[in-house]
This record gives sequence, structure tokens and C-alpha cells, in this order.
Amino acid sequence: MMKEELYLLLDYPARRKERALKVLKELQELGVKLLQFVAKGYRGVVFKGELKRETVAIKVKRSDAVKERLLEKECEILKYLESFSRGIGDENPAPKVYHCTSAYLIMEFIEGLPFSAALQSYDPKTVIKEAVRSCYFLDRAKVKHSEIKGEKHLIFDGRKVRVIDFESSSYSEKPRNLLQFVGYHLIRREELLKEIGITKERLKELIELYKENPEEGFKAFVKELQN
Repeated sequence: MMKEELYLLLDYPARRKERALKVLKELQELGVKLLQFVAKGYRGVVFKGELKRETVAIKVKRSDAVKERLLEKECEILKYLESFSRGIGDENPAPKVYHCTSAYLIMEFIEGLPFSAALQSYDPKTVIKEAVRSCYFLDRAKVKHSEIKGEKHLIFDGRKVRVIDFESSSYSEKPRNLLQFVGYHLIRREELLKEIGITKERLKELIELYKENPEEGFKAFVKELQN
């Protein structure tokens, strides 16, 4: 029997038993089993669960979230990124979607370490290079994440940097995901730059090159970060 405290979080923060049970029933009918509460954000709460032996993340819209189509929009962008990935033959850094409604979004659960923690546990050049690669993917897809500066949105899974939480994302003709990543996570961290052997001046050159020619700028970033 599921603890009452857990399922009531399906209607956070109101904790209305009737609505929580309605959402729980729908999830169970889909074959989803709730395992644990993970986090709460400004617009949704996230659970870890299981669907057909796959570990999934279940994001449920908060009862006090005022934006309409909040999860539908995130679902649409995640599906678009999956399709874009297939079209260009490149790996998608965003989570795969399994199911979505106006009330909840079921997607791949990303296991790994947040960016700064990954820098301490893995080769920092590799982690940074993979973050640059993921940000460039989003730029190519013309999707602006909007929260790349957040540590918790960049997860290193031991091989790739995955990008999560697209609830504030949008389509953009000129997204700046890669430049925002460099601006928030690299250019201010002189000790990190020293560790990976890139001067601030060289980093600024790479930034300018990326602004002029994203493809060539990306290649230059990757070359600079090769071990």
C-alpha cells in the first residue's frame, strides 16, 4: 500500500485527496508505479517511477500553477528534439517522452551527477566538451532552454551531458545555449580554466568565433577540449 503522504504530493501544494487519487489512478492504468518523490519546482513536482521495467520521471503540474498548457508545451518540445535527433543522426541530450497530458508528463529518468559535481568526479575536459556538444545540439535545433545556467539542469551520465527540465524552454531563431553555458559555467571560473589549460583570452576568441560561425566555433571548442 502506498504511503498517503507520497500520493498526496500528486496534488501539491493543495494536497486534495480526490484529485491526487484521480492522477494516481490514471498513472496506474498506464502501468506507472510511483517509487519516490524527487523534487518540487515553481510549476511542477517530480517523482521517480517505473514503467514496463524502465525507470521514469513523472512531472505533475502543481495545483497552484497558473500557466495553461505548461506540460503540453514541454512535451511538444521534447518530442520535437527527439525527432530532430533522428533527422540529423545525432544523440538527443533531452529526456525521451513516454506519455503526457495536461496534468502530468512521463519521461526518461536521467541518472548522473550535476555539472559541478561531475567536474570533481570525472575528467573536467570531457565533462565540459560534452556539455558544449549538448548545448550546440539545442542551438542547432533552435530551442532555447532558458535555464542552462542552473547546475541541476546539466547531468553527466558518465558518457554524455544530458539536459533536463524544459518547462521554460521555447523555440528561437537565435538560441544562445552554448554561449550561456560558457558565460555562466566557464568564463567566471579562472581556476577551472587553468585546470583545463584554456586562458580567458582564448575562451573569448572562441566565443566570438561561435557568434560569427556556430559550426566552426563549435568545432574549435571541441578541438580545444580534446585530451
